[in-house]
Amino acid sequence: MVLEGSLIRDIESKKPHIQKGIIKWGEEHYRHFPWREKRTPYSVLVSEVLLKRTTASAAKRMYEKFMSLYPDLKALAKADKEKLEKLLETIGYHKRRTTILVEIANYILNKSDGRIPESREELLEIPFVGPYTANSILSLGYNIPAAMVDSNVERIIKRLFFKHLSKTASSRIVQKIADMLYLRDHHQEYNYALLDFGAAICRYGKPKCEACPIDESCDYYLLKAGS
Repeated sequence: MVLEGSLIRDIESKKPHIQKGIIKWGEEHYRHFPWREKRTPYSVLVSEVLLKRTTASAAKRMYEKFMSLYPDLKALAKADKEKLEKLLETIGYHKRRTTILVEIANYILNKSDGRIPESREELLEIPFVGPYTANSILSLGYNIPAAMVDSNVERIIKRLFFKHLSKTASSRIVQKIADMLYLRDHHQEYNYALLDFGAAICRYGKPKCEACPIDESCDYYLLKAGS
């Protein structure tokens, strides 16, 4: 899928301001969570599954206990499902989440000799692993440059380039834009900053445009300010 020339030019012209603004904001507002410390491909994978359909604060309360009980893929694959479900009850979606975690662990042990793949293509072959989780493992787990796009980041990009994108713009288009915008040399810091920025400033419903460091590059804000 090819982006329109006008959109590409807009991305390139806004990119320096967006990158600088997001990185600076991230340095001042970085959120501390246990899964952001001493990261491994396994801990990144687990944290992404635990964070689905729940809040970061809820996941934070049980993450360390989870990791102490299931420190690696082998322990997770052998998990007693009833005990695992009981542990996951506090964050909800526990039965399905248990199935997902155990199936992922068994797949990697059987198909990848117990090593979480380092390529996006192989990661996407793992059951329940989508583009966001795959790129998270690459960037945060293996320090391989990749742009992470979750619902927060997708919202930011659609607002930044509101004049070019419809509300129903495909995830593939949004990912291509994200791939053009992110800082390869500081991809981990940039990815975290963008996630935090989407949660705190460029929120769903009513964004805090008055506190936004990149409002001058945002179509959504400029159109709203001019109305």
